[in-house]
Amino acid sequence: MSYTAQEESNMALVLALRAAPHAERGRFMHPNLRHHRRGFAFLNDLVPNGYNGQSVSDRVDTVEDIIAKDDRVWAVWTLRGHHTGTLFGIPATGRSLEVTEMGIWRIQDGLVAEAWFFGDELTLLRQLGLPVTTDTLAPLHPDTAAR
Repeated sequence: MSYTAQEESNMALVLALRAAPHAERGRFMHPNLRHHRRGFAFLNDLVPNGYNGQSVSDRVDTVEDIIAKDDRVWAVWTLRGHHTGTLFGIPATGRSLEVTEMGIWRIQDGLVAEAWFFGDELTLLRQLGLPVTTDTLAPLHPDTAAR
């Protein structure tokens, strides 16, 4: 597949973002950045600010696949590390984590202006040792939260 110079630049930006430590990722973000999640409850909506750089202090994101078209970049990556700090209200367990995530970024003026994410949060909860049953998951689903 061939890419334009702009598409190559956009992919390089996303690769640099994924490689940067959590605390340094702000430099890649447009001041009016908009995050989106679709179709499922997002743990960070339930526990705001539940993730920070100490949650998985040895985090490494390995990009498995990346493509670009115009101002959009799509990527799949694997997050690996250890649960070393409070994560979504769960104290550090020291457990190993390996979670697949996907993202789409819209690039504007050389910065990320919009981002859409999907992470395998069910696997994350299981790796943290939380009981994952229909009873514990039902309150997380947007259609059942009001019941």
